[in-house]
Amino acid sequence: MFISVVPVVSFLAVMAGLAQGSPTEFTAVRRNGTDLDKRVNNARMTYYNVGLGACGITNQPTDFVVALDATDFGSGYPGPHCFQHISITANGKTATAEIVDKCPGCPVGGLDLSEGLFSFFAPLSTGVIYGSWNYV
Repeated sequence: MFISVVPVVSFLAVMAGLAQGSPTEFTAVRRNGTDLDKRVNNARMTYYNVGLGACGITNQPTDFVVALDATDFGSGYPGPHCFQHISITANGKTATAEIVDKCPGCPVGGLDLSEGLFSFFAPLSTGVIYGSWNYV
């Protein structure tokens, strides 16, 4: 009897990744029976100086806009998620923001928030907050 080692190795790789833990948890949510939407829990969120973003528009610090991590942002111009809206929850507050930029330094699932949006959740001096987000 022949047993392939590929499924065993793949399973062990997945288990090793789970054992190491991850600061971000992803959940696929089925909506309307066909679409999968992403929800990220325990996402790392920082803030940045907005301006001309990777989606090709210029924003102001007071705009409720975000930069997605490079993996989620995708490739091409404009990125596949440009101008989509997400709902963000942190520190007991929820806000809606528009995706306008790419954050190459953010971890997978992480976000860079405009100063105005970050200030909605916490003082800028906090520097880093954790929360959840999903596409709306």
